[in-house]
Parts: sequence; structure tokens; C-alpha cells
Amino acid sequence: MLASLESDRTFVAHKAAQILELENQIAALERSIDALRVAQKPAQDRLDSYKYPVLTLPTEIISEIFLQFLPTYPEAPGLFDDLSPTTLTHICRHWREIAITTPALWRSIDLRHDDTMWKQSGNLPLSIFALRNDLFPAFLSSVPHRARWEHLNLELGDAHGLEAVKGPMPLLRTLKLFFSRGPSAPLDLQHLPLLRIVKLDDYGSPSVILPWSQLTSLTLRSMYSDSCISILSQTLNLIDCTLSLWGRDALIKNHDLALPHLKTLVFEESSHIDVKLFRTLITPSLRSLELPEAFLGPHNPIASLRSFVLRCGCTLKELRITEGFSSEDAYRDAFPAISTIRLIAAQVYSDDSEG
Repeated sequence: MLASLESDRTFVAHKAAQILELENQIAALERSIDALRVAQKPAQDRLDSYKYPVLTLPTEIISEIFLQFLPTYPEAPGLFDDLSPTTLTHICRHWREIAITTPALWRSIDLRHDDTMWKQSGNLPLSIFALRNDLFPAFLSSVPHRARWEHLNLELGDAHGLEAVKGPMPLLRTLKLFFSRGPSAPLDLQHLPLLRIVKLDDYGSPSVILPWSQLTSLTLRSMYSDSCISILSQTLNLIDCTLSLWGRDALIKNHDLALPHLKTLVFEESSHIDVKLFRTLITPSLRSLELPEAFLGPHNPIASLRSFVLRCGCTLKELRITEGFSSEDAYRDAFPAISTIRLIAAQVYSDDSEG
């Protein structure tokens, strides 16, 4: 038994010495850690005091940078496009708060998305886009905000529900209507005091009665020539006009169609060429003209264009001929005063090119 007790004392003494040695090592390490923490503190304090320069900018400056990031108003990005205001809410919490509380970021509204943008846009004027046939219900949800509409772009399947927009639209400047089916009766929208820019197709045109005389920019697409003339006769203040004709020839009466302030005239390529309509126009202020060469007649297009310029008394600065068979040099020789002339040659197909 004595031997056993002696063995136990030896074991305990050994372990106690081992523990003491470990405690000494731990104490030494703790002193080293304390020294490292002392050395770390100035560096940490320096880092804690640093702020990324962009995060030190005033909120107003960051908001302006955000506005420059977006497509120029009134264009509307998709809500989840790279250039969407939603992208800005995913960077950090600070930027998210700024983006959500900057109404101008949310004023161009693509109706494919939810209605949170109505609230986030505050009381600012709005640019509304509904560019799909199934978006008419979403468009109706925007009607209570029509007093804020500034730009309205509708490409919907049916114009029959258009009467839902009837009411004051005091800020509306731009109206674009493209439908695949026309209305039962036109909507009277003559009381739009700021309306200046209109784009319509053959169904959009009979859908509305507009204050034509105050327009400065007009686009008519897939339009019968006689309908086009009926509208143009009321648009004496036009500055820019784009036309795409369709269907039957115009029933031209024996009088000219004067557009005294028109500076830019574009006839888009279409399945119908109406030389008679072109020959009725009197545009003394015209500076830029684009049209298919066939609009100048089948025999001598250059002479026809010269006659047009002399009749109007205009000073063209830019001429663009599409689907042309004449040479660009021929136009340059005939019109040396026109600084910019471009001719897009017509494609000629032969039997050898097939198959």
C-alpha cells in the first residue's frame, strides 16, 4: 500500500508541474496577444475612420448621379434591366434608401411591372409605356394618375377601352397610339393644352380627335393618303413630320397643302407611293427631306425634286433618298447647295441570284 501511495504522489506532482508549465506558456502567449492588440488598435482606428469617397457625397449629389445612370426621360427601362432604378437598390442599404426616396428615378413607368412606382414617383409628371396587348388592365390602373401623365405610349390590341382615359390631362405633351383594332367611336381629346408630339397608326388615328393645330411633331404610320391629307391640313404649326402611306391613292383636290413651319419631312418606305400627295405640299421652311425615289415620279426624279424645291422656295440642307436608282453624284451635281446628300440604292434582284 505504501508503494501505491508513493506512486500516486509522484503522478500528481508530475501533472502539477506539467500544468504549471502550460499555464506559464499560456501567460506568455496572452502577453504576446495583448501586445499584438495594442499594435492593432491604431490600424483599426485608422480603418474605422475611413469612408469610401462615394459614401461621403451629399445625398443630392448621389441622387443626381443615379438620374444620369438611367435612360434619358421620358424613355423607360424595364424594371429589372441593368439600367433600371431597381438595380440601384441592390448595391447597399444606403443607396437603396436614396434610390427609393428619389421620385425622379421612378417617373418612367413600364406597365409590365407592379404599381409600387406610382407611390415612389411622388407627384412628378409621368411617362407611361404599355407596349403589349395584354397590358390594357395594367393601363387602366394608371388612369387615376392621368393628371400627371406627360408622355403616353400605348401599343395595345384593342382601342375600344380607350374611353377610360377621358378626363383632364393637363400635362400631356406626347401621345403615341398604335392599335390592332379600332374603336367604335373616336375619343375627343381636343383639350390637351400642352400636347405637341403625336404618333399614330391607321387605327390610332380614328381613335382620337386631337388639337391638331398645336402639334409640332407628327408621325402617321400605315395611313391612307386621303386620311393623311385630312390630318395634315389641320397641322399648320408642324416642325417635324414622318409619314408612312398605305392603300389607295389620295383624292387630291385642286389646292396646295401648306405646312409653313415644317423643317423635317420623312416619307418612310411603304407598299404605297403617292406622288400626288408629295406634289401638293408647300414647305418653305423645309431643311431636311427623306423619301423613296419613287415619290419623285417614274421619269426624271431629279427634275421633279428641283421643281419641288423651286415651288416651295425652301433651302434644303439635308437630303436622303431611299430605294434610289439614280446615282448620288447626280444628286450632288444637281443640288450643290445641299450640304448633306445620301442615297440608299435600291436592291436589284435577278434570276441568277435565286437559289
